Amino acid sequence: MTFDGTGIEPFAVLEAASESILVTNADLERPGPIIVYANPAFERMTGWSAREVIGQSPRILQGASTDLSIFLGMRETLKSGHRWEGQTVNYRKNGRQFVMEWSITPLIDTAGQITHFVAVQRDVTTRVEAERRVAQAQQAAREADRKKANLARYFSPAMVETLAQRDHPLGPVRRQAIAVLFVDIVGFVAISESLAPERVVGLLRSFYRRMAKVIFAHRGSIDKFSGDAVMALFGVPNPTGLEATNALHAAISIIDQVELWNAKRISAGRRPIEVGVSASFGVVVLGDIGTRNSMSFTAIGTTVNTASRMQELCRVLQSRLVVSQSLIAQAREESGDQLEVLRRLSDAGLHSLRGVMLPVNVWTCV
Repeated sequence: MTFDGTGIEPFAVLEAASESILVTNADLERPGPIIVYANPAFERMTGWSAREVIGQSPRILQGASTDLSIFLGMRETLKSGHRWEGQTVNYRKNGRQFVMEWSITPLIDTAGQITHFVAVQRDVTTRVEAERRVAQAQQAAREADRKKANLARYFSPAMVETLAQRDHPLGPVRRQAIAVLFVDIVGFVAISESLAPERVVGLLRSFYRRMAKVIFAHRGSIDKFSGDAVMALFGVPNPTGLEATNALHAAISIIDQVELWNAKRISAGRRPIEVGVSASFGVVVLGDIGTRNSMSFTAIGTTVNTASRMQELCRVLQSRLVVSQSLIAQAREESGDQLEVLRRLSDAGLHSLRGVMLPVNVWTCV
């Protein structure tokens, strides 16, 4: 192309180019730079004719949503003779937004002076939207994975897959009749003081893993791990009609699982582990508890307090398992008096519990 100081004679290739091309003078001070040439692709992309924009600044394409910070450093880059590239929202003549990506190259004459700037422009709205959708899909996938990982702390793998499909997997705050089970390691403080820190952590991880496996196998969920204790719920997130039955089976299975674990520990020269298991049945309040930044789904109420306080009776009655009459009665209602697991339990009478108003009739493991 040639420049005569009053206009521009473009090469035919610029006229036929599929990408929008603008040529401006080299004056970067306002109101410059001034457009001296626009090809037909520019007209198709923006709706502005070449005749309308020649003599104008490229700022004619800017509007309210144009991110002007993209132009920081542009002046220095172009003055140094280097190509500058950018992308932001611009506007067509009819006011419609589009995302424009462009590169601006200085034209330098034989004397080494910058005479013009050539801007190659592209409408990348479709590409940017596609990238945004991909990013949203990736974020959604990461969020889904995070939700699954969080749910996996409390529920069996099969239940996690089901719950992950729900917008509110654990449901609203509500009152519900469920079974609550606690299990902890007897004398854990003394045990931990005799072991190296990494052995203490290893012991707890092994304990948690075994307890979770049993609880999940009997359709229970983990409410929380707390020190050497585990709190489990039966009937969450959905009632099963076998809450008490499943809790009783889980409680007995825990006792049996610990016996198998101890056999391995003894054969490896390690001391056996004693646990206490307690469980009760009744109405609780279920829901997310905490602050906006730290929420957890849990159960609260007298049933939870009763099951927790019954842990103390495990020591008093020297039984590995103590369950409430309410749990036994509900299990019989669910599964009948011939429920096999009942054969391993015996009535231990009424006992007062710290923090519980009335004495509780409890059963212990034979």
